[in-house]
Amino acid sequence: MTHPKRYAVGLLLAGLVLGVGTPSYVAYAAPDLAGYLLHPAIFLGQLVPYMLCAGLWLPWRAPEAATTAVILSGLLLLAGAIIYGPMLWAPRARGGDMIGLAFIAISVGTTAGVSLASGVAFLMLWLRRRARHGRDPRQVAA
Repeated sequence: MTHPKRYAVGLLLAGLVLGVGTPSYVAYAAPDLAGYLLHPAIFLGQLVPYMLCAGLWLPWRAPEAATTAVILSGLLLLAGAIIYGPMLWAPRARGGDMIGLAFIAISVGTTAGVSLASGVAFLMLWLRRRARHGRDPRQVAA
């Protein structure tokens, strides 16, 4: 595994711990919310964006893919810190019967962000590779 892929794996694991640990900590710090947060669907939902990013970008051998994996995993960790930071700072400040839905919505939003960013990155890499290799010989007029 190359160095950029190691960084990407580290960032993804850090974000994953933050994403899965936040509902656990909030349930521990605010026991009245534990009934809403301690469901397997919430924890599995928190895994999805990180596993999607890892599955899309880590298997590729191209250095551009490793760079993209580092960027996306860093953005995921940053988004997680921004979203989950206030929840960790004051776990009792947010709450109610819809907090479980909030965690699912965060997961859906970050998954959509990873999907959109991956689509844009795939397109950019494809266009860059196409420009680097020149024109397609089948398109040259005879």
